[in-house]
Amino acid sequence: MLNTFMDSQLTLVGRDAELAAPDPAFGATTILDFDRDVMLSTNATVRGQSHIRYTVRTVRAGLVGMSPKTIISEGERILATVLRRDMVPDLLTLGGESMSLGSWLKTPMFSSFPATFREGGETYLWKDSLDGGIALYRGNSTSMIARFRPSYYELTQDRRRVTYRAHLDLRPEADLIREKAFISCVLIVQKTRRNVKARERDPASAGLVYSSMAAVV
Repeated sequence: MLNTFMDSQLTLVGRDAELAAPDPAFGATTILDFDRDVMLSTNATVRGQSHIRYTVRTVRAGLVGMSPKTIISEGERILATVLRRDMVPDLLTLGGESMSLGSWLKTPMFSSFPATFREGGETYLWKDSLDGGIALYRGNSTSMIARFRPSYYELTQDRRRVTYRAHLDLRPEADLIREKAFISCVLIVQKTRRNVKARERDPASAGLVYSSMAAVV
């Protein structure tokens, strides 16, 4: 029996969570393991290494300190920041340039997927997958080049519950744009979680949430 945490608020993963076995058929060259899949605050480690490679932190910012600001870093180097705002589009700072988040990570008006961004003249698309995660494709290709799997648990034959950490698997094509793949993955999972929580609070407003989120992603 397999259960995913993607659509649940039960996203705090204990320290005893295990690493999911790599899938040889997928052919990932890099696997990033998350210590928790609450994407407002988490660390990611390259499989096989002991030190933290990427961090995600969310702080309060803005004129009155009420706007959430997500900071995505590699060590001491800030890769991207996103300032969440209510009445105007969210502000993304990436590569030293500031822009509306929706101008870089684009989604349809009434849906979270596909979410697209451009890098090196190519268009990349994140789509939702049947296992509760998301998958990255390049252009019109039907072969995924990366996939994110949220934390999940399995029940063993002796009814023992084994929890596995969330992870992002990157094939060689995605490893070439690892930073952008990581940043976009984090932001999409954040958005998906916000939509889920909004539906839990008020199912009747789900369509309105998707509409407003498409403008700010």
